[in-house]
Amino acid sequence: MKNRLLTSAGIIFFGLLLVIFSEHIVFPIALAALTVIALFEILRVMGTHKKWALSIPAYILGAAFPSLAYFVRGENTLVFLLALAAAMFVYMMWLMAVSVFSKGNIPFSRISEAFVAVLYVTVSFTSLSLIRYLDRSIGVYFVVLPFVISWICDVFAYFTGSLIGKHKLIPEVSPKKTVEGAIGGVVFAAIACAVYGLGLDLFIADMKVNYLTLVLFGLILSVVSQLGDLTASLIKREYGVKDYGRIFPGHGGIMDRFDSVLAVSTVLLILTLIFPPFTLA
Repeated sequence: MKNRLLTSAGIIFFGLLLVIFSEHIVFPIALAALTVIALFEILRVMGTHKKWALSIPAYILGAAFPSLAYFVRGENTLVFLLALAAAMFVYMMWLMAVSVFSKGNIPFSRISEAFVAVLYVTVSFTSLSLIRYLDRSIGVYFVVLPFVISWICDVFAYFTGSLIGKHKLIPEVSPKKTVEGAIGGVVFAAIACAVYGLGLDLFIADMKVNYLTLVLFGLILSVVSQLGDLTASLIKREYGVKDYGRIFPGHGGIMDRFDSVLAVSTVLLILTLIFPPFTLA
C-alpha cells in the first residue's frame, strides 16, 4: 500500500508538471515515449513484441504522431487526422503482406490483434496530444479532462461499489466491479466535470462554459472510461497476466495506468471538435 501511494503521488506530480509546461514540445515527446512503452507492453502480452516486422513499424508510428501533433494548427487538424488514418491503413497493409509472405508462420489472427492494439494505443495517445494543441490558448484545460473523468470515475466506482455494491457487473472479466459502482462512477464523473467547469468559469478570465455540454461529456466519457478499463482487463485475463508492465511499483505498467484515459481521449477529441464545452469569449 505504501508503494502504491508513493507511486500515485509521483505520477500525479510529474503529470501536473507535464500539463503545466505542455505549451512546450516536452509534452508531446513525453507522450510519444509513453506510446512506445505502452505498445511494447501490449505487444509483449500478445507475444508479438519480438516479431520485428510487426513491432518496429508500430514503434515508429507511436513515436511520430504524438510528437507531430505539436506542430498542428487548428486549420490543419483535418489534414493531420487524414495523415494518421492513411498511416494506419499503410501499416495494416504492411501487416497483411507480412502475414502472407511469412507462409503461415505469422497467422492472420496474430496480425489482426497487433493491428487493433497499435491502432488503439497510437490513435489514443495522439488524440491526447492533439487535444492540447487544437486551441493553444485553452488547450491545457481540455487535456486535463481525460484524467479528471477517468480517475474520478475509477475512484468513485471503487468506493461506491465497496459501500453499496451488490450486483456484479461482468464477473467473467472483472470480478470485483459492480453495477452500483459503475453507476456511481458515472454520476461522480459528471459532477466532477460540472465542478471543473465552475472552477474555469470563476478563475479564468473570459472563459465561457457550457455546463450542460460538460456534464454530458462527463456522462458519456465515464462510460467510455469504464469500457476501456474492462477491455484492458479482458486482454490481461485472456493472456493470463496480472499487469502489462512493472514500470510503476504497485501499479503495473503504462497500459495499466492509462487504460481508461486512452479510451476517453479519442472520443473526447471527436466531441470537442463538434461541441466544445468551453471557449474564450
